[in-house]
Amino acid sequence: MTRPRSQSNPNPRRSRPPYTYTPLSSPRHIRLIRILTYDPVLSQAYITLTEHPIDAITHRFTALSYTWGSAIEPFDINPTPPLAPSPDNVELIVVPQDAFKTFSRRDDLATTEGALLDAYTPDLRSLPVTGNLSDFFRAYLAGFPHRHLQPRPEDGRRLSFDQVAQLWADAVCIDQGNADEKASQIPLMGELYSLSGRVLGWLGLDEKRLKVFSWWHKVVFPAIGRFVQESGRAQGILKLREGNFVDAKFWTDVVGFMEEPMGGHWATAWSDYWAFYRTRRYFHRVWIVQEVVVAGKFDIMAGMGVEELSWGDMTGFAYFLGHAGWIDVLNSLAGEMLSSEYTDAVTRGFGITDIGGMQGQHQTRTFEQSGWAEHWWATLSAVRRRECFVQQDRVFATVGILQQALPKGNPLPFPVNATITPEEVFINAGKTLLLNCEHLTLLSFVEHPFHRQLPNLPSWVPDLTTAKFPWPLGTFDTPFTACILPSTTTSTPPPRTTTPSGELHLRGIHLDTITSKTAYEAPMNIRLAETVLQFLAALPTHYAHVTFPAAEGPEGTMEGQFSEAALVHTLTCHEYTNVNRGTPDETGRVSVSFREWLLVALGQVYAGCLLREGDEEYAPERVAECEERRKEIERVIGGLEVKVLVPDVEDLRVHVPYVLRRGQAQDGTATFVFRGECYVHGVMNGELMKGGIEGQLEQVVLV
Repeated sequence: MTRPRSQSNPNPRRSRPPYTYTPLSSPRHIRLIRILTYDPVLSQAYITLTEHPIDAITHRFTALSYTWGSAIEPFDINPTPPLAPSPDNVELIVVPQDAFKTFSRRDDLATTEGALLDAYTPDLRSLPVTGNLSDFFRAYLAGFPHRHLQPRPEDGRRLSFDQVAQLWADAVCIDQGNADEKASQIPLMGELYSLSGRVLGWLGLDEKRLKVFSWWHKVVFPAIGRFVQESGRAQGILKLREGNFVDAKFWTDVVGFMEEPMGGHWATAWSDYWAFYRTRRYFHRVWIVQEVVVAGKFDIMAGMGVEELSWGDMTGFAYFLGHAGWIDVLNSLAGEMLSSEYTDAVTRGFGITDIGGMQGQHQTRTFEQSGWAEHWWATLSAVRRRECFVQQDRVFATVGILQQALPKGNPLPFPVNATITPEEVFINAGKTLLLNCEHLTLLSFVEHPFHRQLPNLPSWVPDLTTAKFPWPLGTFDTPFTACILPSTTTSTPPPRTTTPSGELHLRGIHLDTITSKTAYEAPMNIRLAETVLQFLAALPTHYAHVTFPAAEGPEGTMEGQFSEAALVHTLTCHEYTNVNRGTPDETGRVSVSFREWLLVALGQVYAGCLLREGDEEYAPERVAECEERRKEIERVIGGLEVKVLVPDVEDLRVHVPYVLRRGQAQDGTATFVFRGECYVHGVMNGELMKGGIEGQLEQVVLV
């Protein structure tokens, strides 16, 4: 006897008890969502949530890569989607095994696999999803599963039904209220994303600029490729560098591209392309780096999934923009056409070129030659300018890459604990690098204390919550090398988690009398810095190749760009292909690093003046030469009218330090203090610290 329809028909969106997670059987187990059926009217997806050993489900599921919260930056206005969604967020109905029946009843639900589902008598539980993840399920389940089983347009591959129906999404598959479970799942992320059938990057439901973004890759980029191939790579790139890419005649007469740009004007099409990257939060989040780098297959989905985006085309086109020298112009153009919110002070770029480079290095296993520590440090550097909700994720979001780079069988060299503070996480990461990286590049990225957001960190530990660190400036990058040498070495040493006994080697720009020294080698081109000063002295105050209205002065007065700014652009190759070459905004982005470069380079002359008898490199002739050069430097600097980018003489005099000195803390223990600026590219010249620093890394401070 069947129940009356009035009794068996569920009330739409009726309240169901919340789903309660059962602890995973082991740290090697993961949960997978399996889609059973979807009701678009009620926005309800019936699923099973089942645990599996991670080794038993290789290539049989899709791992979702997405951003929590909104998919779109708040400064962008979201248009109404072409398909108006239900006002309700998608609700996941978790179905137990006893809901599957072998007999049919007219009010049972049929799953996508043809099974019959009793949706009334079993204990069904609710798992609500919100925001961007809810939008994903709504878009993904439209036309499910048939739309996803079609051949991939990029390479013709087909997904299996398991790869389509089984999903892993962290917000659902990890018990977010269980800190221990989160800590045990984080080290599995590298395996999880690499062992999935594919990684699916979700950019959000919003389709604003999506069609023009796709048009650039599908239509324009292939045309550029044909032009470069026909012209020869070197000659083709040269012609593209010389052209004005917002001029329609350039596209028709040079490139041979006869189509009209989307939006009716090339400048509009370019700014829409640039804004697509800036407005999609996905490209600027921390976790995407790991999820893309370790992925075997990576697909991208946006909007309702009609437009297919190719990661290979996206990275290829972004790299091309760099080779063609169009990025500066594109940034300047976007700054003119878009509101200031799009062009924040920290330029984040497209958000994919650094990932594309890391992806290539990781997949070709370059860490087998360079070492896992340097490979991991490159990853930390890549995520430093990215966003996250929890600051600890700036380290935790990289452990999957680290785990794959470590020698097989080696555990993580530091604990993953979801309850400890960001300071503790960053100290663990910094100590791991100091103990295992041959070159202490960690110290090269210690930021100035003014920019620190975590003041309680030891000064030798980078504050990964800020990107305001001394970014190397092209050819002005100052070599800095240092290493802690263990007392014994092996061919493939395991990760060290405690300080070895050995020697701390530092190589930089200044001599001191701490202990024995090695031969002096100036790591920077001092004469280049002196030549820069000579050029500045020879140029007029204002360089007339660019004119801007004077802020004050007689009517009609026009002033050129400051000579210092013009010289910076020449030396750093920040060139423009139009009359806007060398804008003040672009100069501001490099001025700090340029000033630091001059400060450190010219500081070597002052360091040479301090050599004394007994120093290994002391010679009266050399000290006399440095004294003469110091006087000339001070004469030139003193004669410059404007010194926005050039350090004052007093700055040079006090900047000489960069010296590591032995001292004592209040409790009497030995401590080592860097005196001088925190920009530590080239801290010292070959000091050899014997012992002393073991077990006291926390006491090494930069002042």
